[in-house]
Amino acid sequence: LLKSPKVTFGRSFFGIITVLCTCIVLSYENVTNVQLRSRRNRLRTNFGDEVQLGEWPHHVLIFRLFDKANLLYRAFCAGSIIREDRVLTSTNCFFTNRKNPRHKFHQVRFVAGILKTLGKESDNEEIEQWRSLKHVYTQKFYRFPAFNLAVVKLTKPWVFNAYVNKIPYASIEQDFDGVCTATAVKATRSWSAVKYLYTEEVEMMQREECEKLLCRSCRLFMCTIFDNRNQYAYSETEGGGLVCYETGDPAEVDENQGVLVAVTSIVNIGLPNLHMRVGAFNKWVTDLSCDVYVNKFIMVLCILILCY
Repeated sequence: LLKSPKVTFGRSFFGIITVLCTCIVLSYENVTNVQLRSRRNRLRTNFGDEVQLGEWPHHVLIFRLFDKANLLYRAFCAGSIIREDRVLTSTNCFFTNRKNPRHKFHQVRFVAGILKTLGKESDNEEIEQWRSLKHVYTQKFYRFPAFNLAVVKLTKPWVFNAYVNKIPYASIEQDFDGVCTATAVKATRSWSAVKYLYTEEVEMMQREECEKLLCRSCRLFMCTIFDNRNQYAYSETEGGGLVCYETGDPAEVDENQGVLVAVTSIVNIGLPNLHMRVGAFNKWVTDLSCDVYVNKFIMVLCILILCY
C-alpha cells in the first residue's frame, strides 16, 4: 500500500516527460518550417526580378566553349546591343592589361535572347541568336578598370524582333542620385552550375562619397551602392549595361526602355560597384559603331591624293 503512490508518481512523471518531448519536437518542426518558408520568401523578394523573354532584348550573354565533347558553352561576361552588328561590353572580358587575349576568340559566342548561363549553339533563331566575334575595339589607354569600354563587331548582324533589339546609349555625361537598373545572374534551380538572368534596382552613389570609400578617383565611373543582403545570392554580370530611366538625355526616346549609361567593370563585396561611363565616350562609341568608320590616317591620305 505504501509503494502504490510511488508507482503512480513514476508513471505520471514519465508521462509528463513524454508529452514535453513531443511538444518540443513539434515546435522545432514548426519553427524549421517557418524558417524555410521565410528563407524562400526572402530569396524571391530580395534578389531582384527574373527576366522573362522579351523584357531585356538588348542584353547578350558572352559564352566560351567549355565542353568540346557535348559542344556546351558557358557564359563568362555580358554586353548590350547598340547596333545591328555591334555590342558594347567590357575590355577586361577579352584582354589583360598587357592586351593579351584571355580566350580563344574562335570559341567565343555572343548570344541574344537567352536567359541562362549554359547553352548549346543552335541555328534556330526564333528566340536565341548566336553570333561569332569578328573584331574587338578597345580604348587606347585601357588599364583595368580604367578605359574599360569595348565595342565588338560581329561576323553576322542581329535580326531584330520581339526578343532581340538594340538600346540607345548615353549621349551626354550626367551624374544621377536616384535608382537605375543593372543585370545579374543567380542560381534558382536545383543545380548551381546553371544561373539565370535577373535585373536588380541599384541605388546610385555620388562621386565624392564613392571616392572617399574606395580611396581612388572615380571620374570615369558611376558608382552604385552594394546591398549586403544580396552578396551571397548573385552578382552583377561584368560587361552588362547599367540602364537609367527618365534621364533627360536626348538619346532616350522611350522612357520605358531607358538609356544605357554605363558598363559594369568592378563588382565589389561590401563596397560600391564601379560602372564605366558611356556618355563621356559617346563619340568614340559612335565612331566605332558606324559602318563608314575608317582609319583617320587613310582618310587624310586619300584627301591629299585627290587634291594633288
